[in-house]
Parts: sequence; structure tokens; C-alpha cells
Amino acid sequence: MKDTAVLAQQLESPRMWLRCPLPGDGELVHAGVLDSLASLREWPDSLPWALNDQSVRASEDYCQTCYAAWVMRVAWPMLIFDKTSGSFMGTVGFHHMDWNRGQWELGYWCRVSFQNQGRMTEAVQTLTNAACQAWPQMQLISRVDKRHLASIKVLERAGYRSVQEEALVSSSGENRVVLHYAAGRALQTGQLS
Repeated sequence: MKDTAVLAQQLESPRMWLRCPLPGDGELVHAGVLDSLASLREWPDSLPWALNDQSVRASEDYCQTCYAAWVMRVAWPMLIFDKTSGSFMGTVGFHHMDWNRGQWELGYWCRVSFQNQGRMTEAVQTLTNAACQAWPQMQLISRVDKRHLASIKVLERAGYRSVQEEALVSSSGENRVVLHYAAGRALQTGQLS
């Protein structure tokens, strides 16, 4: 059953602002996606949307859909902005929020020009801390391709721990190993439902 507490629309970390996507944000998201498209397309099983044709309209639709999902409390998406320059840096959010099972799934991507600076770790920590404070009963999970070492480092530095390995066949027919990482109740209890 859904908790009635409000999902924060904006969070602050030492170097960044995280805020829910709003109608009208499509152009800046589109620029960030184009800047990072080659990197995003390296992970088609994790980021299948990156394989699609990219347009300002598609990014605007994403922002409007995310805003509606935030209002309906079925997702907690956040855009990441550098405090100093105001630049859009990527996204972080809980994109699958199953209130009945008490499990939220984390996803994220970082614009290439902001990678290798600890920014995504800071963003993941900020959102995870907010979730754990308001909903300590939630299982917070993230699934990552075992080959995606940068994403694994982000999760581990943000306090997530590997709790399970899963062998999958990707949409392209290749065998993949997906690591399940957990924080919050899932990490404390060792239970993943």
C-alpha cells in the first residue's frame, strides 16, 4: 500500500541539484543525451531507449511522462544539475516503485562530460539517503550488467552491495550476467523478493 509521504521534487547535494523533470525540460535533456549517445548505446539491455532515434520531441515526451509518473508516485525520476554552471549532467531515479512489494529499482546515467568526477555516486547517494530516511522499510535495488564496471563502482561507493547474480539472455540473444545490488531494507535483511 502506498505511503502518503511526498516524494521530494528537489534534493541538494554538495555539488548538485536533483529535481524532477518538468514539462519544457526536453531540449536540455536532448542535448545531454546527444552528447553521450555513443556511451549510452554501449548498454542496450540497460538503456534500450538509447537505441531509438533521438529528438527534442522524444526528450520532451520523456520529461512530461516522468513528471506525471512522479505526481502519481509510480516513479521518482530526477534530473541532475551542476550547482556552479547549471549544466544538465544526467538522470537518477527509482523507475520501478512497487509499493505493495516494498521494492524500488534504481537507474541512472551520466553525461560523458561529467563522468569520472564522482558526480553520479553523489547523486545516487543523495537520492538513496532521501529514500531510506522517508521509507526505511523499502528494498532499494539496482540491476547492472557485470561488464559495466563504472556502474558497479557507483553503486558500491554509494553504499549498495551485491546480493545476487543472474544469468540472462539479452534481447540480442547474447548471454549476460546481471548483478543485483541492494540498499535499504534489502541490504539489511538480505531478502530480495
